[in-house]
Amino acid sequence: MKALRILLKVFFAASFVLLPSFCSAQLSLSEAISKVPTTIVPFDATKTRGFIRDYSFGIINPNNIISDRLYDNVQLTQYTNASVSPDLGGVIFRRFAIPNSTNVLFVVSFGGATDWRTDVMCVVNSSGQVLSTLEVTVNVMDVYVKQFRINAQNQIIVTTIKPTSATSIPFENFTTFSGYRQDITCSINAQGQFVQSSVQTFPTQTYSRSTLADRSVELWSM
Repeated sequence: MKALRILLKVFFAASFVLLPSFCSAQLSLSEAISKVPTTIVPFDATKTRGFIRDYSFGIINPNNIISDRLYDNVQLTQYTNASVSPDLGGVIFRRFAIPNSTNVLFVVSFGGATDWRTDVMCVVNSSGQVLSTLEVTVNVMDVYVKQFRINAQNQIIVTTIKPTSATSIPFENFTTFSGYRQDITCSINAQGQFVQSSVQTFPTQTYSRSTLADRSVELWSM
């Protein structure tokens, strides 16, 4: 299984280099956004969709206004920042329209050209100013603990698997843990801010590494 993951990463790394839309230079947010077509909603950011980047434009993240945490444990309490290395910098790869607004919703990924680890959703205005951000995907070593969807009402639902134990669970060596699923639903207000509208918590169960890494099983179906 490990060998297969390595082969897949090599394949997609080669595909990434060949993509005509890839830009190694860092662009301003406005420049990068203008190059990415709008994705139609509803949209489910499945594990398969999250692994492949159709468009990838490196961005400037002035003063680290967009959170760039790269997590080391399942609790998402231990992390380094992508800003420590140019190779881990953010890339814009998806864009969504915001109804009745000149603001734009986009998703930026941090972690490197083939190891995208953290996706952050951002609202930016027509001047390229970031108004608000929301972390929507965490995937480390092919193990997902956070995914997002956008429904037909343009609400963003972020699903997170949260361990019940406070003892740190490193991504690199866990096999199972006890935890629960939590869905947080957000909308975007007229000021371009993410506003939480509901939180739904599901019963505790045991989560295995193999299931969290299984590309055919989405977190919101667990």
